[in-house]
Amino acid sequence: MKLIRVGKENSIFQELQAIKENRTKRAQLKKFFVEGVQNIKDAIDNHWEIDSFLFCDYHKLSDWAKSILGLADKNILLSYELMHKLSDKTATSEILAIIKMKSRTEIHLSDNPVLVLLDRPSKKGNFGSIIRSCDALNVETIYFMGHSVDIYDHEVITASMGSFFKVPFVFLDSNKEYEKLIIELNKQYNNFQIIATSLEANDKIQMCDFKKPTLLLIGNESRGLSKFLIGTATQLAKIEMKAGIDSLNVACATTVCLFEIARQRSV
Repeated sequence: MKLIRVGKENSIFQELQAIKENRTKRAQLKKFFVEGVQNIKDAIDNHWEIDSFLFCDYHKLSDWAKSILGLADKNILLSYELMHKLSDKTATSEILAIIKMKSRTEIHLSDNPVLVLLDRPSKKGNFGSIIRSCDALNVETIYFMGHSVDIYDHEVITASMGSFFKVPFVFLDSNKEYEKLIIELNKQYNNFQIIATSLEANDKIQMCDFKKPTLLLIGNESRGLSKFLIGTATQLAKIEMKAGIDSLNVACATTVCLFEIARQRSV
């Protein structure tokens, strides 16, 4: 097991910082930064490749942390000051990870899938929370498109509480890619439907029949769904709320919709 010692802000440390903070650098190196025991455990359990573990000798590593060191290509021993600088926690984490991006995402859908598409997600915490809800409520794949936050941003991953590593995700880089996906899904499922969330809808979310194969479209936090995506929907639906409240946080709204889907399918 290769061990690299880093005691000052040299090129190795600067690269670690860049992987954490710089979207372009992450994309170039195809690596991303992960903090949190649950996130690291779920990455390992779901067979993501570990580039390196980062730790310091200020505190003695737990038995669990020691047991996983051999899974990395290399390990980096940082000074406490550098470890503290990388960690987002008040009490510095005992171990951090640099994980390799997957070259491609394997998608294997069931006979009756629930899928989610996010249009231009712009808030990291919301994106991570939505991933967590998708995992909890049996979404098989998350699609996202348009100019959005980086799904590999450490704030997205932290907010997902490990679910990032369990739900497949696919970025669609154009409307044509989306149209191609819809053609494929319509070929695969005779009763496939696209439900779009919209404040302008007449139907309440509970009026939709979610026992069919479903793609749920979720709009941007401030701008909602694009006209293009709304135009592809087979049905528009809204969450009924009391007078004076016209919208929910997008992560909350997504969870409400997914809970209704799960409720209908459990009956």
